[in-house]
Formats: sequence, C-alpha cells, structure tokens
Amino acid sequence: MVNATATRKSAKTTSRKAPKHTSALERVIPNQEKVRLMVIEVLREESGRELAASARCNGQEFDWEHHNAQFRQDYAETSLRDLLTYARKLYGLQNLDEVRDRRAAHKATRTGRLNALNSLNATDDLDTNEEFEIDLEEDTNLDD
Repeated sequence: MVNATATRKSAKTTSRKAPKHTSALERVIPNQEKVRLMVIEVLREESGRELAASARCNGQEFDWEHHNAQFRQDYAETSLRDLLTYARKLYGLQNLDEVRDRRAAHKATRTGRLNALNSLNATDDLDTNEEFEIDLEEDTNLDD
C-alpha cells in the first residue's frame, strides 16, 4: 500500500507544465524583416532566371531547387541595405517600389504558368474520360 501512494505522489510532482503561451503578435515577423525577405526573393528569382537562360544557351541544365536553397542560405544574413544595393546594381531596381513591382510581376508569371498547367491537366482528364466513355460504348456493342 505504501508503494502505491508513493507512486501517485511522484507522478504528481513530475508532471510536465504546459509550454508557455506566446501571443499571436509576438510570433509575427516584423515588417522590416518581411521587406528584407521580399528583396531576397526578388533577387533569387531574377538571378535564377538569368542563370537558367545562360545554362540553356550553353546546352546545360539548371537546377532551380539547388539554386533556390543555396541562394537563400548565402543571403540569409545579408542586410536590407546590401540587398537593395545588389538590386540596384544588378537589375536596375532603384527603390522598394520597383522591387515590389518586380515581385508582383513574378507572382503574375507564376500564376499564369500554374493556370496554364491546370488547364492542361483538366484537358487531359477530359480526354481520359472521353476515352473511357468510348470504351464503354464499344463494350455495349459487343454484347449485341
């Protein structure tokens, strides 16, 4: 009986406390960091497009996944000021408004590609369904 009581007491004292709550606004990235990340993404996309075009012209393949990962790693700690200097010198983006416009253009291009891909997939699904319906009709005619 002594052992059972001792076990219950030790279970109570070793119970884990719930993790400390962090409010939503404390978990949000500050605006300055969001701007810095936006500039990184614009530079990543611009440099990737340039390097992919160069590779294509030289008959080589370009690994976007490797480029994206390496770029983000290389510039993870770069200051906003330095990133904007790269944007100005390499791509003629003179200020944050121009960077934002370029980011919007990248998003529009990506959305267009995804929509085109989704349209192709929908057409493929329709073709597959039409073939299936034709096969059913042929099977019905075989029974006659």
